[in-house]
Amino acid sequence: MKRTLSSEAVNPIIIIPVYNGRDSLLKLIHHIDLFARYPILIIDDGSTDGLSEKHFKKAIYLKHEINRGKGAALKTGFKHARELGYSHALTLDGDGQHDPMLIETFIEHTRKCPNALIVGERDLVNLTMPLHRKLSNNITSLILSLRTARRIRDSQVGYRCYPLKDKRLWISIEDGFQFESAVFFNIAKLHLELIWQPIPVIYGDEDSHMNLVVDTLRFIRTFFRSFMC
Repeated sequence: MKRTLSSEAVNPIIIIPVYNGRDSLLKLIHHIDLFARYPILIIDDGSTDGLSEKHFKKAIYLKHEINRGKGAALKTGFKHARELGYSHALTLDGDGQHDPMLIETFIEHTRKCPNALIVGERDLVNLTMPLHRKLSNNITSLILSLRTARRIRDSQVGYRCYPLKDKRLWISIEDGFQFESAVFFNIAKLHLELIWQPIPVIYGDEDSHMNLVVDTLRFIRTFFRSFMC
């Protein structure tokens, strides 16, 4: 059922992009149901692991016929959620690394500051993660901070709550992992408030779809593109 957008109403939807992560996704949705009661929108970015609409009794399921990238999946989700009348989109990664217990905390921030982007903040100093990923995140966060004149504490985290009122927030040429970094350029241009919410990270056995060399080069391209927009 379509909802009517209001400047004051906060009616969020949870958006989860996924690519070949069926088992982790199903576990995540089960855990979400334990802690939150919000509609869920699954964006299947061309998975080939058998994931399909039949796996979901309540969630909305959309699928890209081919793998287009995490950014493309998120943009599809935001557009669809806005068309349905939802005011905010809370995003989690489908690999189960984000704790659903914090969903209500993110939403509470949104209720207090409905026009702000709420972003999860991991402890990038003490966090146990591969060294190359830790270095990548810290370096990109520093570069984005200098470029936007904002303190960007965690540039690559996917646990966020986006306001959907102004679609310029998520309009971007980026379709891959760089999309989430590019959003900070839009935040700066639109002069929107940025709120950081500390989060833990739960690591499992899932393989990362990121490629250090390729995605580093793509971030550099994203950075230079920001001067042209």
